[in-house]
Amino acid sequence: MPSTVIGAAARQLVQEECLAIADALAMRPDIHVGVHNARKAIRRLRAVLALFATDEQPLQRSDRALQRLGRGLSALRDAHVLVDTAQSLQAGASASGWAPVITHLDARRDRLLQRACAQDPGFQKKRRVVRRVGLELDTQGWELVRKADLRRALARSRRRVEKAAARARRSDDAQALHEWRRRVRRLRMQLEVMARLDGGLVKGHSGSDGGKQAKGLHRLSDALGREQDLRLLRNHVRAMRGLQDKAELMALAR
Repeated sequence: MPSTVIGAAARQLVQEECLAIADALAMRPDIHVGVHNARKAIRRLRAVLALFATDEQPLQRSDRALQRLGRGLSALRDAHVLVDTAQSLQAGASASGWAPVITHLDARRDRLLQRACAQDPGFQKKRRVVRRVGLELDTQGWELVRKADLRRALARSRRRVEKAAARARRSDDAQALHEWRRRVRRLRMQLEVMARLDGGLVKGHSGSDGGKQAKGLHRLSDALGREQDLRLLRNHVRAMRGLQDKAELMALAR
């Protein structure tokens, strides 16, 4: 596939992700699902931008705006995941002590959502940011990118995953684990994007095709994400005062 065709496809893909973010942030009955979907679309879009960034990094400003947008939603996402994680442990354990934990976390999630909605009703400010990013990205020279640039970007992402994995294995630090997961997730998304744009760009890497690699990275990312969510839950349970069966609950979350 010629580079100009890949560039045109990338331009369309970028606009689709911008629309996905804005749509996810539209107020709906389950806004927590919307926030989760918005963050996923932001990560996918940033993964695409990292693939197409040149040495001059003309996409850097848009990437920073998306990074700030994602971080602004992280507290809501984490609050929702804490509830989901505690509920999943409650469903699979005989301990009854999860009920007060879930009640506490559910109330906390609602408070954070109310605060966020009061500061940005309907997430209108965030959606305007997405519209500005979409307009700015549409002016970029996508047709100028070469296949060799994409292959180098993919190789760079692979090296970052390997380095992050080595750091995480040497340390029990939560940040190292988080960074490993982030690198794995970005590489997986980039493989999926490149397979959509031109399957020949990823076929043959590490003796496999991009789809198989992406599935393996997805499993690894999910496992690392589960560990991160459990660690976050343990921290909150540990800080709760007057909680019965705390030691047992901490053990279950480990």
